[in-house]
Amino acid sequence: MRNVFDQYSQPENRLTHALATALLEDRRLLRRFVRWATGRPVSRTAPIGLVEQSFPGESQPTEDEAEQRGLPDACIYQGDEWALLIESKVAAPLSVGQLLRHLRTAERRGLRRSKVLVLDTELPRGRLPAGVIIKKWSDVYAWLIGESDKSEWARRAADYFVVAENRLVEEEYLKEGTLTTFSGIPFGEKEPYNYFEAKRLLKLMMADLRARKDLVRVLGIDPKGQGRGAITGKDGILVWDFLRLKAAKRVEQFTNFPHLTLAIWRDRLLATVTVPNSVKPAYRANLVAPGFDSFVDLLGSINTNLLRALRGAEGAVPWVEIVQRHYLSQRGKPFHDARLEYDLRTAFPQGRAGARVRLQPQWLRATYDSLAMKRSNLQLMIGASFHYAQCKRTRDRRIVDYVARSWLACRPLIAAMLKA
Repeated sequence: MRNVFDQYSQPENRLTHALATALLEDRRLLRRFVRWATGRPVSRTAPIGLVEQSFPGESQPTEDEAEQRGLPDACIYQGDEWALLIESKVAAPLSVGQLLRHLRTAERRGLRRSKVLVLDTELPRGRLPAGVIIKKWSDVYAWLIGESDKSEWARRAADYFVVAENRLVEEEYLKEGTLTTFSGIPFGEKEPYNYFEAKRLLKLMMADLRARKDLVRVLGIDPKGQGRGAITGKDGILVWDFLRLKAAKRVEQFTNFPHLTLAIWRDRLLATVTVPNSVKPAYRANLVAPGFDSFVDLLGSINTNLLRALRGAEGAVPWVEIVQRHYLSQRGKPFHDARLEYDLRTAFPQGRAGARVRLQPQWLRATYDSLAMKRSNLQLMIGASFHYAQCKRTRDRRIVDYVARSWLACRPLIAAMLKA
């Protein structure tokens, strides 16, 4: 069945229609929206009206006619006292000339106290004309989420934003910015893993993580560094992306340098510092050349840091993976010849708090020996694992904080590898 909001062909029009429908169906929500958008209360002396792709008192044209005539995507008005003209953008560039034409047209129609509300995926860099307000679609989504307890129509519109974003990401129409904000990972027993939703969530999380100043200051991430060119894995069990370090600026392939990896698996979220197979031999030597005891001390300090960083995220655990792979072709999928993954607490006495995790330090010894006597395509990952069934914090937007803390806790690993 076609979604009630899917009444237009253009994505911008579909989004505007979803918002407009919710506001028309709940007039209290409409008044609150105007106040949120403009920062001013709305007089109750007269009713508020809303029309799409036209001005008050005019017949609504077809979608093609509206595009040709350059009409605003929607118009909220209160008699002839004021009007809020909505111009929606997703992929199309913002035109100052178009905004000025909207204001002039409104004035000719007797709507002298008019403003234009631009809804876009990103905020523009330059100054906008007087009378123009700009909000991100993700801001509107967050506002709808905040109103959803009071308004069923706010919840419906917010739910549609998620559907629309998944669709636009799949169609590669949404190149920059987002329509929604991250509010947690819903996967678990009641909501199975979904590739398109995982891809959307990964994009939102990575955007939040790139903006974190602590990751820039402490770990030296490059917030503008390119991650994966395309997030693939429709038929797989995970989607993943990575953050580069500034120290890798002159390195062409990200697999030639340590990096920060975030992966949304079917059953868990994994945040690790990744040591790829193709890093400079000197980086790997810095980890193993001082000897096994030094390696134990290094991972012991990381384990302590991770346990501290994961407080409040019950069920999250310090994690190590070492994987041996081979490829039949350069672009082929990897074959996993061996995989060792374990809770890092198995290597260190935990006392009463970690009594359920039994000591088995041989896993750590196997990790060291594999690195020290490397003969194959070998990748090491150290960080934190958040299993959805065990760590309820994954359903909370604050899981982004725990991902960042996990990476920060692994700073000794990065420092040890990159030392001169």
